[in-house]
Amino acid sequence: MTRREMVRLLGWVLLPSIPRGANAGDFSRERRYRVDAQVLIFSLPILHRSGVGGGRIVWREWQEATGSMRLLEFAGYSNPERAAGLNRLGLIRERSSREDQAIRESSYFGVMTASPEESAEEAHQALHSTATETVYTAIRGSIAGGHVETATAHFTGPARLSPERRDELFARAEQVLATAPTKPPEFRVNGAIPALFLHALADVLRTPNRGQTQYVYSGRLYRLWVRQSADPKAAAYFRERGIIRSGAAVVRVAGRVRREAGGKETDFRLWIEEGAERPMPLRIDFQPKSYLRLVMEAEG
Repeated sequence: MTRREMVRLLGWVLLPSIPRGANAGDFSRERRYRVDAQVLIFSLPILHRSGVGGGRIVWREWQEATGSMRLLEFAGYSNPERAAGLNRLGLIRERSSREDQAIRESSYFGVMTASPEESAEEAHQALHSTATETVYTAIRGSIAGGHVETATAHFTGPARLSPERRDELFARAEQVLATAPTKPPEFRVNGAIPALFLHALADVLRTPNRGQTQYVYSGRLYRLWVRQSADPKAAAYFRERGIIRSGAAVVRVAGRVRREAGGKETDFRLWIEEGAERPMPLRIDFQPKSYLRLVMEAEG
């Protein structure tokens, strides 16, 4: 892939808006979240704090001459004033082109704060840091014509970012990725290539009986399993808050992922409105570190 082609690809991924002239069939929705945290010791919660950060999910669809387009985005960030000085952020944005319901081309872009802490003690040492800069990791990838390509890069940026300066960080990530070498996939490509993670999750949530699927991330092939079950208590809670319509039901989704080549499984839970055509989570519960559990709760 030439530098010009790669810059074009990154621009294709980075621009989340639906083009002008959208028609009535186009769709755009965003849901925002409050992030709560629990600190765990030997899997037991010892500290809970609400509002340590926020997040958002974006789901957009529109038509182009080449086919139907879909953009999915997941982003999360900490609030240093509520998170003992920690400033963390992460973004993954995926875009796909479909023709006759089959994915023709996909690409993705991501940026996240490098978080090397592996224990509660190391995390405690990172609190109230006075560092003015920190390390970020950027990733981009593409799937087209039976080819899978990925590139990653590390770079230094401001340790504290206002919402207005996050776009500057993403632009910096684009610059370092423009010169990063691509790498081939770590799996053999046979036939149709699976979707990206957010797209694979969205599709499997829309088909409750499907149960599992595959996805590609960072040139690696993963397996995703989900199991859905009714949750009347959660339905009453979200109806009372006005997040879902009166009479709507909610299902709890227990999910796990693992590399097809083997490795540790990662578990997560989320809640969605039953039968939603575009299932945007009402709540997301996951444990990114052994000592940390995060819950993202939809805001009205």
